[in-house]
Amino acid sequence: MGRAKEELMRHQELEPMYDWIEENFGDDAGEEGSEEWEEAVQAYEDNCEYQQQLEEESYWQEELEWYIYSKSPVGIFNKQIQSVEELLEVQVSNETQFSLLVMLHGHTVASVESYLASTFIHKVTNSEELIRKLVETDPEFSTTKFTLKEIFEKQENLKLTVAKYLKDLIFHDLKKVKPMFKDVLECEFGDISWLFNAVKTRHHCVHRAGLDKDGNRVNISVGSIKKLVENSSSLVHEIENNISLIPKPDDFLL
Repeated sequence: MGRAKEELMRHQELEPMYDWIEENFGDDAGEEGSEEWEEAVQAYEDNCEYQQQLEEESYWQEELEWYIYSKSPVGIFNKQIQSVEELLEVQVSNETQFSLLVMLHGHTVASVESYLASTFIHKVTNSEELIRKLVETDPEFSTTKFTLKEIFEKQENLKLTVAKYLKDLIFHDLKKVKPMFKDVLECEFGDISWLFNAVKTRHHCVHRAGLDKDGNRVNISVGSIKKLVENSSSLVHEIENNISLIPKPDDFLL
């Protein structure tokens, strides 16, 4: 590639930077290579980083608000499970079927995790009593320290603060999920050893396309997926029966 073409490509890549510096600094940016120019370039890079942070914060706020205001986690779960059941009836070759089962296993586990997360976050963030219960019973949350200024700031965005904490903390760790449902929502899971095993298998499905660390296929079948669907549905609907007794969200938190 000729030097002229390389220079043209470089200029095209940097064009957004040149335009930003021209708009924000004008002649004060000086010549390329000067101290003023380097300061302008640094300002451009800082602005890019700031804009990226804003975009990430906006994304996560939308994500968390979905958990907070989602009205029917169980309805979403039921639709996802129905899709799994229908896909199990699709006729494909043996080789393709294994790939399909790998995806369906992962999708079923993800559906359970999503239900647990959205249900817990929705119930807790919409109840002052449950937020207080969470703070009193969760060792990590209860020891979190805030300055006086932060207390007022956090109070204004209480739902998002709690939702972000919960989303980051527990919903890929069933050892934390189970006691939190019990302590905060007074909801017992019973024996969910099957779900712990399904999560372990899901790891192989997601990260190695259904192969274990020795390169062997994981033990999944149409029958195992049907059993996983059955157990998952039973767990979710048992939870629904329990949490239906929880009072409606506090009006002042709506």
